[in-house]
Amino acid sequence: MRIRAAFALLPAALLLAACGSSDTADQPADTTSAATTETDAATGLNSRGAVEVELGETATVVQNGTTVLEISDTSLSPDGCDANTTQPGEITKQGFSATVQVGPSTITQWLWASDFYYVDADGKITKNIDTSDAEPCSGPGSNAFIDLPPNSGADGRVTLDIPNDAEVIGYHTTQGGQDIRVEWALPENVIPSLTEAPAAEQAPAAEPAAPQSPPATAPPVGFTGAPNGDPQPLVGKTIDYCMDGDMYQPGTTQFTDGTTGWTQECAGQ
Repeated sequence: MRIRAAFALLPAALLLAACGSSDTADQPADTTSAATTETDAATGLNSRGAVEVELGETATVVQNGTTVLEISDTSLSPDGCDANTTQPGEITKQGFSATVQVGPSTITQWLWASDFYYVDADGKITKNIDTSDAEPCSGPGSNAFIDLPPNSGADGRVTLDIPNDAEVIGYHTTQGGQDIRVEWALPENVIPSLTEAPAAEQAPAAEPAAPQSPPATAPPVGFTGAPNGDPQPLVGKTIDYCMDGDMYQPGTTQFTDGTTGWTQECAGQ
């Protein structure tokens, strides 16, 4: 009886084992998404296929294990740049300064102005060749990136006419059979801050006028002693009051210095 029971249970056990194996085989290993994520991270490229860094950071372009281009020390400045003549209220002319280190690739001109473009908040692309008024900023460095030999570097400056709503500056070249794309994310409001006119210098506040002395008056005319001869100007004397009354001769005068005399001014009152 025990042997028969054991044989009776054997098919059920085999059936359960087969079900378990089928469930395991039908469940795919979760490796596809992880591999895709790692591949995207390994490229170091954004959705437009560009090496993207913040303005001022170093952008390094590596192809087939070789560094073909490194752009560092990037900055924007309006120094030496006139206003854009086509759309001065919407486009700002800036000097884009950078240090370029090239690899073994030979390209006639790196950072050519017509190879730049801009990206706004909606992802819309505007090419610098469409915004430029062909008026370069003044100053040195504009031809520094021409005919660089392989494995060399240079400091230079290129003129860009940047839409004020740009959030990204991009550079793309296919010269020499290369396909190189770099993008710089602009700090918030960097273009408006660069285009703001410097505050007008305020004229220094006018110093309060020094109190003016009352206009000089002619000295009283008369005598301070015995009335000899004609009355004379009494320089240095100022009438305090006329001494009227029966006991004083008409014209008797009290001066501010405490002395007395006779003046025509008091006599005429």
